[in-house]
Amino acid sequence: MPADSYLEVVKGLAGQIEAASSIEASKLPVGHYDKIVVSGMGGSSIAGALLQTYMTDSKVPVFLSRTYEIPDFVDRSTLVFIISYSGNTEETISSLRFAIRKGAAVVAISSGGKLLNKFQEQQLPYIKLPANLQPRASIAYQLIPMLRLLYKLKIISNPAGDIASTVASLKKFSYEDRAKNLAGKLIGKVPLIYASEKFYSVAYRWKTQFNENAKVHAFSSAFSELNHNELVGYTNLNASYYVIILEDENDHPRIKARMKLTREVISKKEVPSTLLVIKGDNLLTRIFSAIHIGDLASVYLAFLTNTDPEPVYLIEELKRKLEKVPFI
Repeated sequence: MPADSYLEVVKGLAGQIEAASSIEASKLPVGHYDKIVVSGMGGSSIAGALLQTYMTDSKVPVFLSRTYEIPDFVDRSTLVFIISYSGNTEETISSLRFAIRKGAAVVAISSGGKLLNKFQEQQLPYIKLPANLQPRASIAYQLIPMLRLLYKLKIISNPAGDIASTVASLKKFSYEDRAKNLAGKLIGKVPLIYASEKFYSVAYRWKTQFNENAKVHAFSSAFSELNHNELVGYTNLNASYYVIILEDENDHPRIKARMKLTREVISKKEVPSTLLVIKGDNLLTRIFSAIHIGDLASVYLAFLTNTDPEPVYLIEELKRKLEKVPFI
């Protein structure tokens, strides 16, 4: 896919959310669930992190599993989303075996591959994603159908209003200039993305987008934990950093105070920073608004450094080498 075409995919987030709203699970899992686990890697795990943020106040906790196994607490009362965009991610397919052994209810989210074939053959619930996308560009197609399924299972309230508001907001406001301006400031810098613990999944999404789209190192941390360790790292700077702070308008007042004071501290060390206050009618709107700015900024940084944002050759190289290593 040409770089400009990939940019158009990134720009089309609002339309992707709309399209995702019509994607149905093949069928609903049957049972009562008191916890949720999302198993996935890379671009196929971000939706789980965002689901965790969206359900922060839910009585049903959400856990992430980014490994070959599954948490020991998984049982018949656990709903496990198995996410692999390609359908061939070895860690995720391995975790599926453990989930099935423990009797958990499993739902696959995939565009094809071994995973989707297995679920179709065994008539297990699955959500089929559109093909020919980079996993990281399918975030709306992963998250929105999960929310709709959880509503049908009566685990969360109807997200339709939040989804409609999010689409309207993304269509109403342009984030192009803000993203381009930020990208220009990041040339030759190591991005450090900070957010509250509640909003950390979004900061982590920014980090991974700079990694995969701009092909640069980037790191993320959460308030107020970073004030108890990482802040001291500004004493002896060993790289050229640029700090981006994502402030959710609903963050705790003390977290906002920490953000302000942290900027003051690092400014004295001559480390530049940007504070982005993320506003919106609901949490889902704020999540996707912040994601959209970060996605665009990472692609524009790629353009400014003559980098093709779409391919991830080093990941593919590692996968090819892993294929030669016996899986025990």
